[in-house]
Amino acid sequence: MKSLSRILGAMFIAVSLFVGSGLAQAAEYPNKTITWVAAFGAGGGTDRWARILSMVAIDVLGQATHVRNMPGASGVVAWKYILEQPADGYTIYHASSTPVLGLLSEKDAPFGPEKLKVVAYVSQFRSILMAQPGKEWSDWNSFKSYAKANPGKLSIGGTLSLLLGVAVILEQEGLKVNYVPYSSTGKAMADFVGGHISAGVGTVSTALTLVPAKAVAVLNSSALPLPKKVAKSLGNPPLASKLGYKGAINFPNLVGVHPDTPDEIADLLSKKIGEILAHKSVKRLVKKIGEEIIYVPRKEATGKFNQMVIDMKAGLKYLQ
Repeated sequence: MKSLSRILGAMFIAVSLFVGSGLAQAAEYPNKTITWVAAFGAGGGTDRWARILSMVAIDVLGQATHVRNMPGASGVVAWKYILEQPADGYTIYHASSTPVLGLLSEKDAPFGPEKLKVVAYVSQFRSILMAQPGKEWSDWNSFKSYAKANPGKLSIGGTLSLLLGVAVILEQEGLKVNYVPYSSTGKAMADFVGGHISAGVGTVSTALTLVPAKAVAVLNSSALPLPKKVAKSLGNPPLASKLGYKGAINFPNLVGVHPDTPDEIADLLSKKIGEILAHKSVKRLVKKIGEEIIYVPRKEATGKFNQMVIDMKAGLKYLQ
């Protein structure tokens, strides 16, 4: 019994020291420059978000933030870099869901999606299925009817993650189409507008640049409703989850840190990001680039992230 008591006592002390260390680090955090790693190249959506947030971060965090673009391997290069840095909250990872899908798609992935401590979602993206005006498949009901009558004749182009959002829904209808993955939404939309593919998939900001002159929004394939004004601008496309489809995916614009970062620091950073997003200047700039602030704090964001990974694993087979 004495030996057991000693072991339990030693374990209690070790846990206390670990927790105490995390609290101490959080009390001092941050006290130096933070590196904000954007997982994609300059000028893209993730880069714009990172730079907007970093502009106000110094006022909220009290320390400068340096944005560093590290594109490559669909965002996995930046993720790998994060894992090579100290787990102290001074290197932040900013990305979309694309790197997660890249890791899940890779047969011999260097690590799994669990190797990230999600701090917050700053927004969430919807996958919008679009057709050209006047086609036989230019609304959701006619799209389903045409695809059923002409299996394999419709081609849908977009980035892999956005295609997955649509594929999960079409599979439930038993529709057979050809999925054409693109390295960027820009390239996919160019081919879509040019008539080289039957339909295109993009984010809301992309859809707003095409509807109504060059495209019709056929379906919001996510579980996230559109803001009223945006929905009206896009012609009120039906929402997949409201139509009863299961597994509709919302794609995150997420911020994370090294998985071994103390929870106290991750929680503090999550709170501070919420304060950054609440700034008027951030709201104005985000609206200006056609995006939407949808803040989700750490605990809820972690749950959403884990569910997204499950949904992506289940849906990947539809694109293969």
